[in-house]
Amino acid sequence: MKQLTKENILKNQVDTIEQFKVLDYLKKQLSILEFDLYLIDRFTIKVIDKNNEQSYFKYNSKTKSVDFYEENIKNKEMER
Repeated sequence: MKQLTKENILKNQVDTIEQFKVLDYLKKQLSILEFDLYLIDRFTIKVIDKNNEQSYFKYNSKTKSVDFYEENIKNKEMER
């Protein structure tokens, strides 16, 4: 997991195209500089707000959209 700096966010510096699409979506939907962002995997960005609430935004390759999750579905699948 890699935390994005404000500079990374402003310059769209992420590791994958899918992460770029998620970041672009977040920038359009939120005041993104008020949040902490973490790269989770090649499709997912974790967002933490000032109240320490976490959410996950994942690029869906099939629908070509960004999906929202309140929990990390990858970790949830491992628990089963």
